[in-house]
Amino acid sequence: MNRFEIFPLISFLILIFMISGRVFFLKRKGVKISSASKKAVKTSLFIYPVFLVIMFLWLLEISKPVFQISFSVLPETITRHLFNSNFIQVAGVVIIAMSLIIMFLTLLHFRNSLRFGLDENNRGKLITSGIFAISRNPFFTSLLIWFTGIALVFPSPFFIAFTILATAGIHIFILKEEKFLGRVYGEEYLTYQRKVPRYF
Repeated sequence: MNRFEIFPLISFLILIFMISGRVFFLKRKGVKISSASKKAVKTSLFIYPVFLVIMFLWLLEISKPVFQISFSVLPETITRHLFNSNFIQVAGVVIIAMSLIIMFLTLLHFRNSLRFGLDENNRGKLITSGIFAISRNPFFTSLLIWFTGIALVFPSPFFIAFTILATAGIHIFILKEEKFLGRVYGEEYLTYQRKVPRYF
């Protein structure tokens, strides 16, 4: 078993632990962190099932080295590594570790303003300090870096394609979110938008 291939699953569990821990903490404080419009709910009825299936396949693939799973639901042509390089895999592990640090700082600096969904009636304070003074979207930037790192540890067509699709999906959502934030926070957000880059 390649020791580098264990880290993606470990990082996934750490990521889930950090996010769910923050969510639990905020809920204990009575903060409503998730909401969505009726239109978003209708859209999610189609998108979520497809997303969950793809995520299940993705999670199964990163779990195979850890649990010594020999079978695969996906064809070998898209799960076979395109190349074998310890240097690339080490780089992937380092990038994954960096993404976890960014996520930790993001959740810390979010304070009580962490929200999932776009709802004008459920908005937190606009955070512009800490890591948010470096990137307007450190949460999503962390995820993009994380997916990239995993694609380096598992350099197969499946993981590379997944990372490209995830990047496109996240970018589209960010563009939508920026319009929402500009409408909700007005000049405060527009000034912040001019000063701080979207990603880096």
